[in-house]
Amino acid sequence: MNKTLSEHRLRAAFSQLKKAIGGYGFTVADAEKVLDLSKRSVSLILSELVEEGLIVRTGRGIYAFSEKPSPLVSPETLLEDSRKLYRALEDKGIQFALSCLDILADYTHLILRRYPHFCWVLTGSEDWAMEVVEAAGFVPLRNPNSDQLTIALDLTPANELTVIRKTTIFYAVDDGVASVERALVDLHYEVTRDRYPLDAAELIRMYYNALTAVSLEYPKMLRYAGLRRFRSEIEWVLWKFKDRIDIPSTYIKKPQSPNKFIRQLPSLDEALR
Repeated sequence: MNKTLSEHRLRAAFSQLKKAIGGYGFTVADAEKVLDLSKRSVSLILSELVEEGLIVRTGRGIYAFSEKPSPLVSPETLLEDSRKLYRALEDKGIQFALSCLDILADYTHLILRRYPHFCWVLTGSEDWAMEVVEAAGFVPLRNPNSDQLTIALDLTPANELTVIRKTTIFYAVDDGVASVERALVDLHYEVTRDRYPLDAAELIRMYYNALTAVSLEYPKMLRYAGLRRFRSEIEWVLWKFKDRIDIPSTYIKKPQSPNKFIRQLPSLDEALR
């Protein structure tokens, strides 16, 4: 989607509406009064807020705020071990992004007692990051595959194993913490490419749990997947979920024929059995 409004302006308008209107439904006229803008500008804002999934259109010229909350992700919301890892990397000034289950633990279907931490670091700083992670009491592994991680988990105390991967892309990262949207895309890639020891059915269940629990920014998810060159796979997931989850139609695009990575994923019904 090509945005015509800046993210800052859109969020400011949303905050104004939310503060003035609260949890009630509202009309275009209500929005014009609150925002004190032209009818054309208000129409554009409302249209983009609908596309973002922050509000829903309930009738002709009538809107309501999405019932699903926005996901709250920050260093303070991380689990204890993840916060320890975060502090160690932040203290040394490394550019990094914690992702995967460090961010998505709340959306697991199973209660995962042990899982490897996952950290992107700026290309060229991998050796430094490995040293910092190890000094903090974690066991770092650079670019392992799923088999290597599974073996390492058997030999490593709970929640100390840390995957280190390099990147130059820090889109959808705030203060060293990946957004839920980015973390889902990262986890999708890691699981489908056999780089992270998580069952494919659990990946689909986590998609379902996240998509139904919080109001995700689909443009952010799709843009990041595009930057990583597998946007069509995320489009496929949204397409498959469209009959079970209320996803804005803007983001429901019939995807290309599924590639080998998509074909290995179970259907939602199979995953939820």
